[in-house]
Amino acid sequence: MNTTEMMKIALDLAGLKEETLDAEICYPCEDVHKVVCGIDMDCAALVAAKMKGYDCVAEHHGINTKCVNINTLMAHDQTMRMYEFGVPIAAAQKAITPKAQAVYDSFHARNMANKRDMARFLEMPYMGIHTPADMIGQMTVQSHLDKKLGSDPFAKVQDIIDALYEIDEYKKALQPPVIKVGSKEDYCGKIAVLFAGCTGGGPDVYRAYFDAGVGTLVLMHIDEESEKAIKEQNKGNVVVAGHMASDSIGFNKILDAWEAKGLEITRIGGIVR
Repeated sequence: MNTTEMMKIALDLAGLKEETLDAEICYPCEDVHKVVCGIDMDCAALVAAKMKGYDCVAEHHGINTKCVNINTLMAHDQTMRMYEFGVPIAAAQKAITPKAQAVYDSFHARNMANKRDMARFLEMPYMGIHTPADMIGQMTVQSHLDKKLGSDPFAKVQDIIDALYEIDEYKKALQPPVIKVGSKEDYCGKIAVLFAGCTGGGPDVYRAYFDAGVGTLVLMHIDEESEKAIKEQNKGNVVVAGHMASDSIGFNKILDAWEAKGLEITRIGGIVR
């Protein structure tokens, strides 16, 4: 198998027709047999993989050379997700634009080429797969919660926690799912799982969901400013499912598919399995 075929498997699982800005093959390979994979990998991991005889390094959080314009991906994906949950399209776009611009500004100062250049220097095939894996995880968890709780108008926030623990990655995570806004006895109402879209949308985006009728947001993580704002708004609940476990759900499905095609996969770098 080659790296192009590996990427296509990831895109197909996510329902995508082409690579996103944060999914990129930095250094290709035509004959891959052994892959070492992690949520977060660095230049040292590339060196170690080379020393241990691996054919490729695959990373979830791989921030590669196309990501300087990540604001366009973030704005589009989060706008479309809000629209799915009933936020008017113009309001959705307005809600995400300031945060997308802030993310763009932060990326503009980063060393975007560091790992790519090291991969080329070592001649170590390397690929990053961010949004496709997040989309797979988001679809998986949303479907699970809809199936478990979607028909129960009196489901409570604790029921979301209990349902998450039925997923292996959450059972084994070092950071367990927690209720960040609301209480376990609060009614959860309509549930929106927000894993994709590069990073959290911020207070304006979360308020847009609540104003559109969502009762509980299930996030990978939340910053202090957003948590404080949601508590002050007093409109809905937030469950933080956990970053590494949530990332692992989608990434593991990609790695499982690679294994089914005959690749030897080694999981390190924070993958919960």
